[in-house]
Amino acid sequence: MRIFSDVDEFDRIVPGKTAMAFGKFDGLHVGHAMLLQNVLARREKGLSTLALTFDGSFSDYLSGNRSGVLSTNSEKEELLRDMGFDFEFVMPLNEKTVSMEPEDFVEMLAKKLHVSYIAAGPDITFGAGGKGDLELLKKLSEEYSFEVEVIEKVKLGDEVISSSLIRGLIADGKMELAHAVLGRAYSVEGMVTRGRMLGRKLEMPTVNLSLDPEKLLPPFGVYFSHIFLGTGVFLGITNIGVRPTVSDEKKVTVESYIYDFDDDVYGETLKVELLHFLRGEKKFDSIDELKAQMRTDMLRGRIYFS
Repeated sequence: MRIFSDVDEFDRIVPGKTAMAFGKFDGLHVGHAMLLQNVLARREKGLSTLALTFDGSFSDYLSGNRSGVLSTNSEKEELLRDMGFDFEFVMPLNEKTVSMEPEDFVEMLAKKLHVSYIAAGPDITFGAGGKGDLELLKKLSEEYSFEVEVIEKVKLGDEVISSSLIRGLIADGKMELAHAVLGRAYSVEGMVTRGRMLGRKLEMPTVNLSLDPEKLLPPFGVYFSHIFLGTGVFLGITNIGVRPTVSDEKKVTVESYIYDFDDDVYGETLKVELLHFLRGEKKFDSIDELKAQMRTDMLRGRIYFS
């Protein structure tokens, strides 16, 4: 999969027509997957497949706030590559792009990104202020000679699956339900960094993860987890929080104890899938009390994985 962020470069390098979908695709959940699979199916008709994403959130850009993302840009890239897309176009968010009129946006898709087919949800919006909608997209498709296929929303019971729904599930620590609507376990990833070696001093060595600051984290506490390292998958327990028993820094850390593992992995990149929320973070009265709780957590993890 090749990645572009300049429309003129795409126009110059990529020959032929494209099938595409566009959106934030935060989380790339099962609803997004349904939409994107329709794009991938168009390869059988000789079209290149293209996902247009955005370098961040429009609302965050306009408000100056960071709400936290389900998928970082690198995670989104990996997921789209695994799905089999030919191209990803990451549209930068700046004064020019956020103020682009809907008609100009569609003209760009047709003339610069060579669109021949667009898969769209019924509530699609685009252009400055989200003024563009499905009706306008269909009208402009006739002018620029491309096809629009409307893909209905996927539901969980009576509720439409959305990034907002998944954020709520993660905020409540409902990792199994989040897994169901994402189509995979919710994960965090980053490089292993050197911590204060507290886990080793507690006779339970852990690996510490450096995180993208934009990544949305679930409630502070302890999780049963899968640890992906290189080509291996390991069982683990992951703590997310500020470690109030041993630190007053209030720095958020993600550290994992990996069962039956004692290799030096500093500097390597790993992914942690958060499978089940065991308990919330708390401050213990002593280190001995913390160690006793950690041993209990480890035993419960063994039972969970067995």
